[in-house]
Amino acid sequence: MSFIEHPLIKPNAIESRAYQEAILNTSSKRNTLCVLPTGLGKTTLAILLAAHRLEKYPDSKVLITAPTRPLCAQHQKTFRECMDIPENEIILLTGKIAPGKRYELYKQAKIISATPQTIDHDLKSGTLDLSNFSLLIVDEVHRAVKRYSYPFVAKIYMKEAKHPRILGLTASPGSERAKIEQICKNLFIDSVEIRTELDSDVKPYIKGIDTEIVKVNLPENLENAQILLKTALKERLEKLKKYNLFIKTKRELLQAQKTVSKQITTQRKPYMFYLVSLIVEAIKIWHVLELLETQSVEAAKIYLEKVKEKKTKSDKRVLVDNNFIKAMKTLEEGEEHPKITGLREVLKREFEENKNVKIIVFSHFRDNIHHIHGLIQEICRPVILIGQAGERGLKQKEQINVIKDFNAGYYNCLITSPIGEEGLHIPSADIAIFYDSVPSEIRTIQRRGRVGRTKVGKIIFLLTRGTRDEGYFWTAHRREKKMKSILREMQNKGEKKQQSIDDFT
Repeated sequence: MSFIEHPLIKPNAIESRAYQEAILNTSSKRNTLCVLPTGLGKTTLAILLAAHRLEKYPDSKVLITAPTRPLCAQHQKTFRECMDIPENEIILLTGKIAPGKRYELYKQAKIISATPQTIDHDLKSGTLDLSNFSLLIVDEVHRAVKRYSYPFVAKIYMKEAKHPRILGLTASPGSERAKIEQICKNLFIDSVEIRTELDSDVKPYIKGIDTEIVKVNLPENLENAQILLKTALKERLEKLKKYNLFIKTKRELLQAQKTVSKQITTQRKPYMFYLVSLIVEAIKIWHVLELLETQSVEAAKIYLEKVKEKKTKSDKRVLVDNNFIKAMKTLEEGEEHPKITGLREVLKREFEENKNVKIIVFSHFRDNIHHIHGLIQEICRPVILIGQAGERGLKQKEQINVIKDFNAGYYNCLITSPIGEEGLHIPSADIAIFYDSVPSEIRTIQRRGRVGRTKVGKIIFLLTRGTRDEGYFWTAHRREKKMKSILREMQNKGEKKQQSIDDFT
């Protein structure tokens, strides 16, 4: 094994890898979007480019931006471990530090890791001047759309910096060409570099991931409830069609709600209030149907209790709907979702085969996460990782402690919401169980990236036949394939690589 030799890189700190050096060739010359599978060293690439820029412009600084404070802290830690720069010059800045203190730290530091919101605020207040920054690193770059702070920070950086260079990092920027192009435009990206598990220069570093699909069937009571809920939902979608609102997906339903609600503020026509009510009813029924098909009966019941507690007209109309009432009665009288049994069987099998195995279970909905936690305690040592919102939410310090305990082996099963997919550094697990599938290729790739970093990993999909579970699974698969195709095309169009990195080493 050979290591990178550079005056700003600690000896034996970074392994020399051909694909990273090839990407470095591009990113050292042009603003670059780098798409790498999780675990293949996106942060390492950022460190290499930072060393190159600081050697070229010795009096300059480097700015690292990431969506969350824990992720920014992780970047600070990794840069300190690898770069031969005094630790007190590689700093973490957050909004909790007073603006006056941040002003002094900006002047003293060489490398700064901060959330884009903090940088946004300090640029607008005049606390920060980016003229002397030779590199801007943008992590989780798929967020660089709409009103997120990344585009504003990049715009000011390109305007102020004397020697600008931007490196965007992500495991997946999305599958829509328009979105990828928008990200590139917002971050002034000139070149695209993508590597996948199939690339010859990446294969030697891939540990491999085995995949298993466990399919279950809805029992008769849940099938009957499913039919009744679909009927109730279809009635409302048919009514919306009469007003030229053609809804096929949950995203389209939520977008229709935003559009009509916005129109009401200016037009206030009576039929618009009727449309909003119809849409809200459809969203509630859709949600119960999703819980029934992909989560658990208990999660559906908990949501129903919340609906009953509310007093809005839409809640009342849903609760008196004949099909809805029959569906709920069917749920009350029947058995639990077979996925619960399937999960318990999988966990028993895996822990019997290897008592030291570490498992992550991904489930989208909190109520189901708490339900799962209560049902598997005799099988393993489970712990919950969720976001900060709500009464039972975990503060960032609590989240970090959960991850530390999981890493140390105090817990061997981490049950997590989407918070575990992005933004927190979770050490590699042996197995990831997708309790539910998600249609997003970004989230699927991020989930998958939690295993197989240091040794062969395993992913187990729990799918309910004849439900959106199967649909979401294949949607994510198609979108990931499409994303890679688009990025390859963009890379090939702008590809002008050199064969050596003499100018770096």
